Amino acid sequence: MPTAEDVAVVHRLYAAVAAGDRSAVAECFDEEAIWHLPGTNALSGTHRGWSAIRDDLLAKQGPLSGGTFRAQLLDLAVGSEYIVAVVRATADHADRRLDLTVCQLMRVHNGKILEVRGHYSDDAALNAFWGPAPGATHGSQVGNPCDGSVERH
Repeated sequence: MPTAEDVAVVHRLYAAVAAGDRSAVAECFDEEAIWHLPGTNALSGTHRGWSAIRDDLLAKQGPLSGGTFRAQLLDLAVGSEYIVAVVRATADHADRRLDLTVCQLMRVHNGKILEVRGHYSDDAALNAFWGPAPGATHGSQVGNPCDGSVERH
């Protein structure tokens, strides 16, 4: 079960993100942490290890949003295995606007974030804002990738 120290690290993470304190953000993650971001956008994918999370996800949010990306922690739910951070994600750049509710399902142990799985209120809006992944093919997906029923159009 997550401890008070584990809950505190999630609060510290969002405070550090809001303050733009990259070193404080780094202190929140285990070196082998994994962040899963769904979708077909420039930030999507499974980012394995702190350096991938830092370089392939977090460092790109500023430039891709014109420095306007914000993640406001709204609430936390603590279960027997996970902490869920309920977040409002916003950005406004180059005639694109992002305003989503996000649930970040987190595994945290000994005051370090081990895994984050993002769940977004509007995946299409998420993909549209961040733009296509490098090398992505055009088209849309229909179905559920979890059960193998995805079709590309």
